[in-house]
Amino acid sequence: MLVEFSFSNFRSFKDEAIFSMEPDSQNGDSYNIIDTKLKRIPQLYRSSGIFGANASGKSNIVKAFDTFSHIVKNSSKSIIDDEFPSEFYALSKTFQNQPMNFGIKFIIQETLYDYKFSLSRKIVEQESLYCYDISETGTNKPNRIFEREYIDGKSIFKKSTGILQSWCNEILDNRLFLSDLVNNRKCEIKEIKETYNWINQKLTLINTHKLNQFFSIKQIEKGEGRDIIELIKKADLGLTDIAVREISIDDMIEKIKNKKKNIFPRILETIIGSDENKVIETLSFHKTEDGDIKEFEFENMESDGTKNFLSISGPIFDAIKGGKTLIVDEMDDSLHPYLVRYLVDMFNNPEINKNKAQLIFTSHAHYLMDGRYLTRDQIWLTTKDLNNGYSSSLYSLSDLKNKLNRKNISFQEAYLDGIYGAVPNVEML
Repeated sequence: MLVEFSFSNFRSFKDEAIFSMEPDSQNGDSYNIIDTKLKRIPQLYRSSGIFGANASGKSNIVKAFDTFSHIVKNSSKSIIDDEFPSEFYALSKTFQNQPMNFGIKFIIQETLYDYKFSLSRKIVEQESLYCYDISETGTNKPNRIFEREYIDGKSIFKKSTGILQSWCNEILDNRLFLSDLVNNRKCEIKEIKETYNWINQKLTLINTHKLNQFFSIKQIEKGEGRDIIELIKKADLGLTDIAVREISIDDMIEKIKNKKKNIFPRILETIIGSDENKVIETLSFHKTEDGDIKEFEFENMESDGTKNFLSISGPIFDAIKGGKTLIVDEMDDSLHPYLVRYLVDMFNNPEINKNKAQLIFTSHAHYLMDGRYLTRDQIWLTTKDLNNGYSSSLYSLSDLKNKLNRKNISFQEAYLDGIYGAVPNVEML
């Protein structure tokens, strides 16, 4: 379960941004929470939404998660003089020469993991991993797994038992130690492997502007997509069923020769089946006025909203079943408000979300600010710095206590009135 993510000197964010899934107060009842039953962090939210004007920095938060996980996954492959992604804050010459910083805290069972790193263009300036036993009987004291700092042209390490000094001596300056230990050193230290695996397996990101149906269709093809189909039927999109079938390359070529609609985009989106001479096409089924069921080619028949809903359904069920943290950019893109509410409620509902999955999304869906789907601590806002108009800031609604009347009210009207900021300042013509 994600507890906190922080970053600074990244894209439009100059100063540190801290995003948390913890309630502001751990006292009393709260909506949409996971009861962890852990001493230090007894509650975490199941969902959170990030709102703000266009170009205020919402998508850059998702990009920060993405860049963080990409570096962790791929850093072990770096060779000498490879550079890290050039995502430094670009609107200040000073900050372009400062390190880019990332940090994450998450829980596995009864252990809190705290992993951080700082990067310049070609050097890991700092990196650390600490663990805390936060069980009822735990000491809650920090257990240092390793700590690394770049001083006078070399990395200096403080490490726990089991990490060989030779691994420290041989690490390249532009490789994360965590990634190198797992991928190049066959390190079997439990805390090292759990940290790396959680980041790469439990942290999932999707961008609705770049979605395709590959994952969802693959689940249906394997016979594991019944939940996806049932969700689409419940969404009242007019479909009675979805299926996939293999067709031969010859049949596909024949369709091209006959110029049967515009199937080129669909060809590019098709899934290669188990037989290399086969491709798979997706079919949708609709009930006719006569009571019959008619088959259509999904790509040519269905709306963008239906395609998006299919695309997002697979990752959502995968996250819920696997207890993952799913991060979605532009959650409400081409989706009706009722469908957006339904998807958020799937994560908030403990009867559906039994494995403590979490949903984080960016959106303009202010109708979710009703105190039910999202309470004040679940609502996050982005805005451009009022002092210079360039750098982005991130804050939660709970940070604005002086502007809140009472707990768990609908915040939509106040947000649209600009009381909380994070809305565009549009000049009228």
